[in-house]
Amino acid sequence: MLTERASRLRDLLLFATLAILPSIAVSVLGLRAMEGEEAAQRREARSALAFSAERLRVHVERSLAAAGEALAAARLGAELREAEEALAGLAPPFAVPLLLDRDRALVLPAPPPPNAATTAPSDPCDELAVTFTGTKNADTREATRKELLTACPEARGPGGRFLYPVVALAGLSEAEAPGLVAWIEAHASSLSPGEREATREEVSAAPALGENFRARALLALRGAPTARGKILEALRSEQAAAALRGGPDRAGMLQFRAPGAMFVLRALDDGRLAGLFVHADSLAAAFDAGLPGARAGERAHFAPTLAAMGELSGTALLAPGLALHVVPADPAAIDRRAAQSRRVLAAIGAGAVVVSLGLLALLWARMRAARRTSELRVDFVSAVSHELRTPVSSVRMLAELLEGGRVEPEEQHEVFEALARESKRLGDTVERMLSLGRMAKGRLAAVRAEADLARVAEEAARAFEERFSDLPPLERAIDREAPAHVDAGLVRLALDNLLDNARKYAPEGTPYRVSVRREGDGVTIRVEDRGPGIGRRDQRRIFEPFERLDDKLSRETEGSGLGLSLVRHVMRAHGGSVRVESEPGRGAAFILFFPGRKQ
Repeated sequence: MLTERASRLRDLLLFATLAILPSIAVSVLGLRAMEGEEAAQRREARSALAFSAERLRVHVERSLAAAGEALAAARLGAELREAEEALAGLAPPFAVPLLLDRDRALVLPAPPPPNAATTAPSDPCDELAVTFTGTKNADTREATRKELLTACPEARGPGGRFLYPVVALAGLSEAEAPGLVAWIEAHASSLSPGEREATREEVSAAPALGENFRARALLALRGAPTARGKILEALRSEQAAAALRGGPDRAGMLQFRAPGAMFVLRALDDGRLAGLFVHADSLAAAFDAGLPGARAGERAHFAPTLAAMGELSGTALLAPGLALHVVPADPAAIDRRAAQSRRVLAAIGAGAVVVSLGLLALLWARMRAARRTSELRVDFVSAVSHELRTPVSSVRMLAELLEGGRVEPEEQHEVFEALARESKRLGDTVERMLSLGRMAKGRLAAVRAEADLARVAEEAARAFEERFSDLPPLERAIDREAPAHVDAGLVRLALDNLLDNARKYAPEGTPYRVSVRREGDGVTIRVEDRGPGIGRRDQRRIFEPFERLDDKLSRETEGSGLGLSLVRHVMRAHGGSVRVESEPGRGAAFILFFPGRKQ
């Protein structure tokens, strides 16, 4: 069978489990719900990215189709510059103008010129550059600027930088934008890295450049491979060769897809082919420049295949070998939100567990208090029954002897004394019970007056000796005078209980000792016995009502467990204290301290 302590521990663990289980269940359900929400967010993000990719694909194809219609209706001059400007005006931001001659050689974009670093600039260009930088006259400066752009497209300054983009961007107009872009596309491969970076910054800040021209210029300034190289590579493919051999349709248009590229061409009357070319770099440059239709928080990448770029991506195929991938600008945003939600859920779960444990502790304390109260009631009934049984039995037996006339006349006096003694014992027991009740409710008030505690202790000792004349006389160490402001009746009640307690637990025949002495402004009364003593762990609880030591001697000794509790209440009513000094096997000493009267 389980011991009482093990049974209580089992009940506590079971109760704690039942209290914490709801919190754990709620936390688990919350975690599952959060994981479901995270999965739903990822599905929603993937769906949105796929929708964006498809929408951008449709936008590219529709823009290219609209550009093809404009190309079919456009009037393209025989001059290369005129044709270039016309194509640039109708090209969408992601398309590169191109022109093939009758032999299908690539004319536009033009090949890069020879490295001008080896060609000494002409004297007229030097003079124009000096005039442009030195004059303060606006008209002279503008005239010199136009002459430089027309006559000196290959000129370089003293530092080796091409003058054309610097001069053109110094006062660029919308009419000059096509010429600037054409120059950049033709000369981008000849620019040094520093020139390319400086020109890229100037192009990005030029207000006269439209989105289409800015995208083309930035694409050309991205570096190798150039748009011309991309076109030549695409034209060498089997798809391009087959399309060129097949020729244009009845409307004079030729549209086809090559690996990684899209072409929209128109056959001119002189046998040339003019049109637009789309490839990954041109699309990327357009998206970097802010392609209409692109959504904030998303980025576009272009790759040869549809293989997913990470868990979150939307894809669409533009051409063989040219796939559009739309990914979040911040792929870790969902993970961060999920991690934050987990932290919040963990904090809520921990708080719920703490609250559950707090409620558990409170409820457990209430249950223990209720159980303790129930046990005290049972102990009280048992103690009262035990205390009253002996004197009641004695009174009844003596009364029956007198009633039956079985007592000799000369012995009746002794029987009456016994009746009086047992009646007094019965009254004392009832008085202790009533006193304890008043004390527990805080209704016991000490009616203090000046009294000599030495005299009170002496009277209690003498009464004890008279009552138990068969015991050895008490040892005394009492000062002659020990004045104090106390309730003498309550002090006598406390001393009677201490002496009776010593009689019950000390071995028969061993003496007891009562001492009274003054200590400073107060008085100390000490009651000692030579009994079995009290262990340290039991010294605090013996002053609780109905508490008795759980040993063989206590079980065999009569008593209610109320005496020491009464003593403690008496001392509290006087503002004093009671304590015990004891070691097992060496007896016990109960010490009462009555403080002096406050002035």
